[in-house]
Amino acid sequence: MKDAKAVSKMVIVGVLIVVIVIAGVVGYYLTIPSKLKETLIMGTTDSVESCLDTARAYDYFGLEIVQALGSPLVAYKPGATGVESDFIPQLATSWSVSDDGLHWTFNLRQGVKYDDGTEFNATDVKYTFERGMGIADPDGSFVGIGYSDFIESITVVSTYVVEFNLKRPFGAFLSLMAYQGSYIVDPKYAPMHGTSWNVSDVVVYKDGDPRGSNPMGLGPYTLKSWTRVAGKDTEMSLQANPNYWDASSGYPKTKNIVIKFYADSADLALAITAGDVDVAYRQLASTDITSMKSNNNLKVWNGPGLIQYLCMQEKSLPFNNTKIRQAVAAAINRTALVQTVFQGDAEELYSMIPIGMLGHTDAFKTLGDANYSYTKQLLAPLGYNENNKLVFTLWYETSGHYPQSAQQALVLKSSLEASGVISVYLESRDWAAYRTARQQEIMHSYILGWYPDYIDPDDYIYPFVQSSGGSWLHQNYANPTMDRLIEWARGNTTESARASLYGQINDLMVQDCPIIPIYQGYAYAVSRTNVQGVYLDATQTWRLWLIYATE
Repeated sequence: MKDAKAVSKMVIVGVLIVVIVIAGVVGYYLTIPSKLKETLIMGTTDSVESCLDTARAYDYFGLEIVQALGSPLVAYKPGATGVESDFIPQLATSWSVSDDGLHWTFNLRQGVKYDDGTEFNATDVKYTFERGMGIADPDGSFVGIGYSDFIESITVVSTYVVEFNLKRPFGAFLSLMAYQGSYIVDPKYAPMHGTSWNVSDVVVYKDGDPRGSNPMGLGPYTLKSWTRVAGKDTEMSLQANPNYWDASSGYPKTKNIVIKFYADSADLALAITAGDVDVAYRQLASTDITSMKSNNNLKVWNGPGLIQYLCMQEKSLPFNNTKIRQAVAAAINRTALVQTVFQGDAEELYSMIPIGMLGHTDAFKTLGDANYSYTKQLLAPLGYNENNKLVFTLWYETSGHYPQSAQQALVLKSSLEASGVISVYLESRDWAAYRTARQQEIMHSYILGWYPDYIDPDDYIYPFVQSSGGSWLHQNYANPTMDRLIEWARGNTTESARASLYGQINDLMVQDCPIIPIYQGYAYAVSRTNVQGVYLDATQTWRLWLIYATE
């Protein structure tokens, strides 16, 4: 009997061992990740505005490709909110700043190579920034942000140590180093063609020559192909950079990224629904996004989005008059736009500084929304009334660079004309022609949007209303008082002092009305359900090297 019980126990133990072994084997195979797709297809209605050279590129999509092809000294970690702990090492492994805030020292990563095998060092950092500031392209970010206003010089301390010497402290300096415009260029592909830097040194698109069409080379990807027809992007292909400094960490996750460009949001929606692309990003209509949320074959990603605003040309009639600009601002019905165009999936905005950011105030609320009595009050002394209306043209783009621009324009026209004393004509252009019209300063009023260069209120103020830095808008606004307030805010590192200064800046913007903030939106991407690694955070950057899809 004792032997029988022993045998029984041994059988039970044996069965348990077998079960455990089987469970372990099954568990092991369940933990093995599915095979990743080597090629991921992305669809967009956006395009490269001008080029992929940081000396000129100052548009969202162009800089996103720069980010995939290059590397910065520091970067924001995925999920960043804008706090100091968000910064992570990239080409710089560590950094420090002097007590007076005038000297920033970066210790560089050693053994880093460009895609062609050339080694990176401190000289390349100095070359990159001196080149951008020297070229000083009026439509580029080095002028738009005003690098030369606070960078005095760059010193190569040693092969792998570089120092930035500032003219005065700049509270957002580290944020600026994470911005795509500060990505390091390869001197071999961004050479000087004369005795001094000139706009002719900017690297532009070269048909059939993707490597010669960009000066980058330190990023997770290289540009394999780039096709344009009649100045419009049709397809772009990125390939994993074998020399990428962080390749040992498994980046990029996807070996090949193919980007297909679609004519409008309707075509893009069809492409993602039909499975022609793995990811659709910029721009899908709000109605399509709502519908896709209930599609079991798709996944909708969302995060902070752009701010949209209205510019007015101040060098000529009718917007050379401050009262007229204020009258237009008072007549805008933000709620109607948010509810009609975006189905409530956006927020009314009353400051160029986004909601939730240091320095934001609802300053433009003092003018009201659809405040037609105030609009009439401002225009009456100037001779405008129901029988003699203020007439101007409102321009908008048609290429999907901004979400539902045509619908936005129609709602703005309707709300302005509801005042009874304003008449609006609409004019549209594709993005390339729209940009040219802006540069030629032929538009009465025009809609633009903004995605941040870096997470700081300075980036929502300086590029727009500082006299020397706002030239890329071409609306010809200038006010010495505004310039002084901005310089004080830029040079101050105390949060309370900066908040106070931006409050004064917001109030002055209402008084002068050079730009009218309209709404703050959300960013959306839609993917197949097997896609992972999408991060839509406060940086609003699109980190292609993190995205992957399983087979």
